[in-house]
Amino acid sequence: KIIRVINDWPNPDSAVATSDKVPSKISYKDGQPHHWGFEVNFKEESFRWIKLLLDPMNKFGHDSEAALNTQKLLRTLGKTAEVVATDLLRFIWRYTKEDIGKVRGDDWESVYTLSVVLTVPAIWPLKEKDRTLRIAREAGLPDNLKLVSEPEAAALSVLKERSDEGASLEVGDCFVVCDAGGGTVDLISYKICGLNPLQIEECALGDGELCGSVYLDQAFERYIKTIVGDQWNMIKEKAKKKMMDEFELSIKRCYTGEDQIYSVDLYGVEDNPKEGIDDETILLKPYGLCYEAKFDKMQGHIDEDRDWSPRGYWQARNQMKWLLEKGSLYYCADDDPPSRKETSVKELCRVNYGIKSSKLWFWQDSYKDPKDGEKWRIVPFNLYVEFGSATLQFSVFYRDEPVAYTEAKYKEDLIG
Repeated sequence: KIIRVINDWPNPDSAVATSDKVPSKISYKDGQPHHWGFEVNFKEESFRWIKLLLDPMNKFGHDSEAALNTQKLLRTLGKTAEVVATDLLRFIWRYTKEDIGKVRGDDWESVYTLSVVLTVPAIWPLKEKDRTLRIAREAGLPDNLKLVSEPEAAALSVLKERSDEGASLEVGDCFVVCDAGGGTVDLISYKICGLNPLQIEECALGDGELCGSVYLDQAFERYIKTIVGDQWNMIKEKAKKKMMDEFELSIKRCYTGEDQIYSVDLYGVEDNPKEGIDDETILLKPYGLCYEAKFDKMQGHIDEDRDWSPRGYWQARNQMKWLLEKGSLYYCADDDPPSRKETSVKELCRVNYGIKSSKLWFWQDSYKDPKDGEKWRIVPFNLYVEFGSATLQFSVFYRDEPVAYTEAKYKEDLIG
């Protein structure tokens, strides 16, 4: 009934004084475990994302940059993912016991019955769960050991909190939990089976992907490399780490989707006005799409763009939808990108696609062009843009099938 959260993890080199969580990092010296968690500094080669490597069937996770670096370090040191995970968990368990001893006394292990619960991703198969139990026991955790899926643990915590606040919970209630974590994001549905004690069970097949917040960090760093160019390798690691810490601990956690102004510093980077780098601060260039919308002066549309649509209404041509723009997520911007295709907006690339008539859904909306009587169908599609280290990849999907793809390099002469 009394929950004590450890938030004073060893952190001699960290700017974080207290934290409910500790980084899953571990370094080795002369083949032996050396530092872990916040103790690991930027100069040390360390293992991260070990959990991804414990699921060998997950190819997506193995292709991530951090996982590839970890695999390389495993080969260099002659270690396995299981050994490293065991060493890390042993550090954590040792410190946890020390923390309990501070509150319950040095003889607490002989006084209390001990039970340990570990959480694992919902997408993990039974084989990986068994491997986790073996690693935990090898790390010195007690035999009275249970596993629970991460979203189930989150659900129990939230429901207990709501119950304590007097919220109405009834047996049979169903709900969906989105557990958006660092490495994985899990979606799982539960049903309340009992209230005293609170009991839940999975009522639909859960699913998840490796698309947690660390992938935002990884994409952010890739994009900065693209902006900075060759001088990235000349910048000190300490400066890079400070920039990533600022993004991780401040900007990413505060971002709400609004057009608030953000800035981030990268010490040692040279000014480059074409790339938006000024006084060791980097601005993002905007990339977007040109589209047509129903004409509405209340939306700022101008008569110059007004055109009659074959669908039977006035439309505004040359409207811009920005997919990535300065000031929208990470950085500060002096000027917002234009809402229409002006002379300052230059074409980066063009994606042409075609769909076989046999694949069209014929119940989709259609119209006839009043000029020539030709019949047209309104075909919805999804455009996906991936921001790579040197290129932008554009993919068009219709009914979940790819119908077109093109690639473009970042341009210096785009609007700044």
